[in-house]
Amino acid sequence: MSAETSKDLVLYFERSDGKSYSVSVPDYLEGITDEQIKTGAQGILDEGVFEPEGFALVKATNAVKIETTKTDVPLETE
Repeated sequence: MSAETSKDLVLYFERSDGKSYSVSVPDYLEGITDEQIKTGAQGILDEGVFEPEGFALVKATNAVKIETTKTDVPLETE
């Protein structure tokens, strides 16, 4: 059996139309601090690089670190 672990950081924002928008960052920096995440989210807002469906992002609302372990389960015997 082999296991594979992946790590994603998901940043959640509010758009100018009130809807939510998320950005996933795969394989985020090991040991990243909450302050670095806040700074990065604020940088995304300040730069205005994302305008989903033409609506600007107006505030960062949440961030989640997700670690997923996938393990293969063999169903056939040799």
